[in-house]
Parts: sequence; C-alpha cells; structure tokens
Amino acid sequence: MKTNFLRKELKNYIDKEIKPLYKAFDKAHNLSHYKFVTNNCVEYSNELIKRNIEVNLEIAFVVGAYHDVGLICGRENHAKSSAEFVRNDKKLKTFFDEQKIEIIAQAVEDHSSHLTYEPRSIYGKIVADADRNNSLYLVFSRPVKYGLKNEKHLSREEHIIRVYDFVTKKFGRNGYVNYWLNLPQTTQAQEEVWTLLDNKEKCFGYIAGIYDEVVNGKK
Repeated sequence: MKTNFLRKELKNYIDKEIKPLYKAFDKAHNLSHYKFVTNNCVEYSNELIKRNIEVNLEIAFVVGAYHDVGLICGRENHAKSSAEFVRNDKKLKTFFDEQKIEIIAQAVEDHSSHLTYEPRSIYGKIVADADRNNSLYLVFSRPVKYGLKNEKHLSREEHIIRVYDFVTKKFGRNGYVNYWLNLPQTTQAQEEVWTLLDNKEKCFGYIAGIYDEVVNGKK
C-alpha cells in the first residue's frame, strides 16, 4: 500500500511507536490485523472519494493505525481505551489540531462491533467496516486463534462449535454486526459468510481445517 499521502514525520512516528504495539497483542489483533485494517481504511476511503465523498486519507489511515491500541489496557472496553490513548498522545497533537484529534478519537471509539449507535463521522464508519474481517478466512480464523489462547480448556470439537456459534451471532443473517458503507468489498464477503453458515456441516469442516492449521503452526 502506498502511503505517500502521509507526512514523513507522522509515518515515522506511527511506524516506530504505534505499529509495534500490535506485536504484543493476540493473534487476532497482531501486526497482520494492523495491516489489514489500515489497508482497508485507505482502500475504502479511495472508493468514497471516487463517489465525491470528502475523506482525508491521512486521518483515515491514522484512525486505522490507532483503532486497537487500547488493548494494552485489556480487551474489555478497548475501543474507549483506544480513544483515550489518542486524546493523550502528545506527539500526535503535533500533527493535528484539537478538532481533528477529537474526530480521530471518536472514530477509533466507534469501531466497536457492539456499537449501539451510528458512528459519529465518516471516519468511524470507515474503520468500523475496515475492522469487520471482510474475508471468509478472517471471519473464522480470528475467533479460532482467540479461543486457542483464551479458552484452552476446550476440546477441538468444543472450539469448532464455539466458533460457529460466535460467527453466527456476530456475522450471521441476524447478527449484530452492522456495515455502514455500501461497498462491494463488504457486501460480497457478507454473502459468502452467510452461504457457508447456512451449510452447517460444510462450515464445521471449514472451521476444523483452520483449527488444525493454527494448532500445527501453519497459520
């Protein structure tokens, strides 16, 4: 991904101080996830710009970069913790004025899939959709990895059932996840997840394959 829209000093700061924080997070929120979300933020922003919607690429990228930093305080309420991290980042304030810092903070907080209200800005909608794991593999692999780290007492079969139930509740046809932007990247992926969930036997086999790959260190 080209980042020529970023000021050099800002890019250097994020690369040296913010991006490395993701190394300490679980496999579902690691550097790969950082890259996934920031790439999506830029891709989705460019799509919106083509539709004549005003979006600042630099702000969109920064929101993606900071969206999960609150995990250093724990998983619970990490979106709010991430927002406070933004508000307290003195270095970030040298690049953006107070109004833009608040826009970034609110967008970071609004990325949560459990959000009970519509994101407060276009940037909140961008990062929310960017974080929705909009590929079939990521939708299922992230809860597999999370479960292996945090639910170690479960058997292989129990892990598979847990992941199926979790994905159904979150991403299923009646799931609680909202997509705020009408983008082909998300709607197509959503249909793929729904189709697989509808075939429970096939879905269990798909989850089992991911589980075995992760356990054997192939993913």
